[in-house]
Amino acid sequence: MSEGFAGSGGGAGDGDGGDGWGSGDATQLYAAMAQATADIGGVRVDPARMLRARRRHRLSEGGVVAGVLSVALVAATVAMYGGGGGTARVPGGTGSGVASPTVSAATAVTAVTAAPSKAVADVVVPTGVSVYDSAAGTEGGQSVHKLLSGTGAWVTNQYCQKVATSDGRPKGTGVIFDLGTPTPIAAATVDIGVPGAELEMWAADPSLHTPPAVRPGQPPAGFTKVATTDAATATTVLTPAQPVTTRYVMVWFGGALPAVPNPDISIQCAHADGDGNRYGDSISAVRFSRG
Repeated sequence: MSEGFAGSGGGAGDGDGGDGWGSGDATQLYAAMAQATADIGGVRVDPARMLRARRRHRLSEGGVVAGVLSVALVAATVAMYGGGGGTARVPGGTGSGVASPTVSAATAVTAVTAAPSKAVADVVVPTGVSVYDSAAGTEGGQSVHKLLSGTGAWVTNQYCQKVATSDGRPKGTGVIFDLGTPTPIAAATVDIGVPGAELEMWAADPSLHTPPAVRPGQPPAGFTKVATTDAATATTVLTPAQPVTTRYVMVWFGGALPAVPNPDISIQCAHADGDGNRYGDSISAVRFSRG
């Protein structure tokens, strides 16, 4: 029973040298351990291992007993329930090696799948854009494509009067967005260059599947005005009374335009009563919200 324990004179041991324990001490300690662990099945107390623990930690005799008892109890628990990366067994089972469900630290926390951002999901991205002015239908045509690419603004002509005209007759001027398919739209958020314009939103009948033809002095056929403001701010939300389902949406300046801050003074006004200002505006972005 004393194998692995060195005598006080440093006799034969486990290669670690003696520490003043006698064979009687080891016998008493082993007997105490045997009695303390009598009810723990499948646990073997190794005196040599116990001695090494004593030497490493320099505990008192009572401390060694308590420490080894703790180790023995942990070892018994591991032996019964599995652990240390081995195959886990169901408590109370037959030890057949059937693994219990593995739950990692990451999956132990209830997973919450983030829903797509509502702001992103509700944005309708147009597939096309074209000019509609109730004259030739070409105003600002060289820059209208920038509204889809996000690289710049569509810019109106400059006029000598607050209301755009063609051959002396009032006209509207703006752009038509193609949504690709009839889509429910709840609002259009419009960024303009100069605040103060009369801005309107028109929606096409959902049966319209081709871009409308220009009608001189009139809005496009099959379109209905669904929202308007008399004095648009730099960012204006045009909101119909209820969502409209349409493929084509027109945003245009249907009335008074604001004075251009840096006008092109080379424009000659046709009317003697001109006030010297030049009027016009631009649209730099339009964002459609799904209805």
